[in-house]
Amino acid sequence: MLSQFNRNAAAVVAGVATSLIVTGPAAFAQDGQIIVQAPPTDTRIERVSYFDLNLASRAGEQILERRVGGAVERVCLYDRGRWYGLAVPDYNQCSDRAWRGARPQIVGAVYRARLAANGRY
Repeated sequence: MLSQFNRNAAAVVAGVATSLIVTGPAAFAQDGQIIVQAPPTDTRIERVSYFDLNLASRAGEQILERRVGGAVERVCLYDRGRWYGLAVPDYNQCSDRAWRGARPQIVGAVYRARLAANGRY
C-alpha cells in the first residue's frame, strides 16, 4: 500500500514538474486562485478561487474542476445556443489551450493541499 502511494506521489510530482517546465511561469497558481486565460492573446482572463475548498478531498478537487470548466467556457466565449463539435474549431482550440494552462495549476494546488493535510508541507 505504501509503495503504491509513493509511486503515485512520484508520478504527481513528475507530472507537476513536467507541466511547469512545458507551460512556463504563468502556470503557477497564486494566492489560492487558478488563472484561466483565453489564448492566443490571453486578453480574456478569469481567476478561479479555491480558498473555500478542501482540495485534500476528492469532492473539493471535483468542485474546483467544475469551477475551472465554467471559467474556460466564459473566457472562450462558449455559446450555449450552438452545438460545438468539429465544426467550431475556434472554441475547441481555445478550450484545449485554456485547460492546458489551468491543469498544471490545479494539480499543483491539489498536491500542496494533500501534502499539508498529511503534515508534510
